[in-house]
Amino acid sequence: MNSKKFFQIVFISFFIYFGSWLLVYKTNINKLAIQSEDTVPAMFLPVAIIKEKTLYLGSYYNMLISKFPHPDDKNQIRGLTPFYLKKIDGHYVSAFTLISGLLAVPVYFLPLKFGMVVTWENLIILSKISSALIMALSGGFFYLLLKKQFSLDEKKASVLTYVFLFATVNLAMLSQSLWQHGTLQLFSILGLYFVLDHLKSPNFKPFSAFLSGLFYGLAFLSRPTAALGLLFIGIYALIKLNNLKSILKTGVFVALGFLLNVAFFLWYNNKYYIGIENQGYASQLFGSWISPFPVSFFGVWLSPSKGILTYSPVFLFSFVGFYIAVKKGLKENLQYLFYFLIVVIHTLVISFWKHWYGGYSFGYRMSSDVIPYLVLLMVPYLKSSWYDKKHFLFSLLFGFSILVQAFGIVFFDGIWHAAYDTGFKNTSWLWSLKDSEFMFNVRRLLVKAKMLERACPKCLPLK
Repeated sequence: MNSKKFFQIVFISFFIYFGSWLLVYKTNINKLAIQSEDTVPAMFLPVAIIKEKTLYLGSYYNMLISKFPHPDDKNQIRGLTPFYLKKIDGHYVSAFTLISGLLAVPVYFLPLKFGMVVTWENLIILSKISSALIMALSGGFFYLLLKKQFSLDEKKASVLTYVFLFATVNLAMLSQSLWQHGTLQLFSILGLYFVLDHLKSPNFKPFSAFLSGLFYGLAFLSRPTAALGLLFIGIYALIKLNNLKSILKTGVFVALGFLLNVAFFLWYNNKYYIGIENQGYASQLFGSWISPFPVSFFGVWLSPSKGILTYSPVFLFSFVGFYIAVKKGLKENLQYLFYFLIVVIHTLVISFWKHWYGGYSFGYRMSSDVIPYLVLLMVPYLKSSWYDKKHFLFSLLFGFSILVQAFGIVFFDGIWHAAYDTGFKNTSWLWSLKDSEFMFNVRRLLVKAKMLERACPKCLPLK
């Protein structure tokens, strides 16, 4: 039954993810096919791997800058390298982590081998299939995690899986482009599954320990913020293992899995980046922690245009679930304390980053790494009598969260950012309720219905 449901979830969510984009794109409702330049290298990386057996992107440099030049060099007079690439020893490589692009290779393989022409339109379709499939698989594995490791019945496991898939930016953003965040989520879910599988088994399970290290290592390579999950789930595992012999035995196999990722990183870093200082994030580490804390921290959660609880208000029940877990006793519910710490510390760290709001993106992109943990915090609530007796408010917020994400599918096309985005130095634009992204999109609907002339004073009437 679990495997059948797994494939149902993967198929249904993939159909919704890819089909929703195809519908709005082909009907000209939303023609923004590439959500951000951040995802462009991952679109081309599978092409370079399959056609040229390399991670270098130089063969496609002219194609890339023809569509996405350096923002300060639009006429390409100065030959500036766009921010999404790095020029190292005469070669161009991705300025971002590689794992999302690597995961897309199976999707690209047959079309390219059968002679598909490398055009923007073709790569857009393949990248959309890839990103939708990554998130659909994440949903399938999340369901298995809930069923086996959290002992939820099929109905409740399905409810939380659909929260994960459709009531979060997983729908409007991560399933629509090859972002790093979706890949991190996939491997974090798999890593946690095998950690809990190992801890809950009465027998020592070396393969589960090995896979937990392998998948959490891949999550870390996908995006360094996965280190928080790795750290706190590791601490939880140490507490549950309880004796030195079990810790050492488990640690050996976890380390073996993790070290495979280290070896892969050292190989491509040495061969293609010639030093860790050339990795995309290295140059940003020391000069970007300039956000106006604590305003930015409240913004991460409550900003009308970027807040977690604004775009997915159903996450209020993550706090309800954590309260129930604490009330029942942390000794029996210790794992929920660590999920809570991952979420809070992640959002705290992100709030110091200059682009805490995610820059040009839909919703709470920078906090999307912890979506699986936010949903898992709802488990105690769904297991409680509170949910069984009365869950009207939960259902209402669940439905509204899906509506917000559906607005993202239809309306995230850059117009709101062009009208209101003034960058990270003055973030007052992120606090306006009247001119928030959601209210702006409501006005766009009214314009379409001929009930309003224009969506904002700066905007031309929408045709």
